[in-house]
Amino acid sequence: MIDILIPTIFRAHYLADLIVNIAGTTEGAHRTIFVADEEDHETIDELQSLGAGYVVAPGPLPRAMNAGFRAGAGDLVLATNDDVYFHAGWLEAAERAFEDPSVMVVGTRDLTPISENGDHTTQPIMRRAYVEDPGAVWGETGTIYWEGYHHGWVETELWQLACHRGVARFVPECVIEHRHPDWGTRPPDATDQRGNMQGKAEDSASFQNRRHEWMTCPV
Repeated sequence: MIDILIPTIFRAHYLADLIVNIAGTTEGAHRTIFVADEEDHETIDELQSLGAGYVVAPGPLPRAMNAGFRAGAGDLVLATNDDVYFHAGWLEAAERAFEDPSVMVVGTRDLTPISENGDHTTQPIMRRAYVEDPGAVWGETGTIYWEGYHHGWVETELWQLACHRGVARFVPECVIEHRHPDWGTRPPDATDQRGNMQGKAEDSASFQNRRHEWMTCPV
């Protein structure tokens, strides 16, 4: 069973198509958990009209993702976004990788240059047990993203820490396309401005400091 965690804000018009996309490409047991911002009443109304499973939590992204994690119970957990498109066979490819008990985190391919060779992943899949202990972030248990970040670097820390621990595997056949204005695959919107530019310099500095800690301490 996999929990598909999707924080979403001010993109109510994306949700119906995304739900159809997930249903049409996901063969295995799964549960989709949307995380809506408490101030975004339009999205909450849309989720209710669609009969979608959701929880309500205040932003920013790390706090929303962790709220989604606490609401789930699946053995596997996907941390994803509301601007993605799932390709057929994504879950089967991930499940094959997890047949190896040493694999704790699967890196997916999002069809952007930054994830093409496995150095980065924007839609990581984890074992719930790994998130709970030793933790998907440095120095904490039970959280997917460190809540000291505003928005950026969250999946970078998760992926690079898993690689450093030797428990990550990049699976190029597991394709969850990230449609984003940086790559010209969708137009920018207010949500991009709200998330991507908030605390950008502080997040970068935090990541560098935290990475120095885990690279110089036992993991």
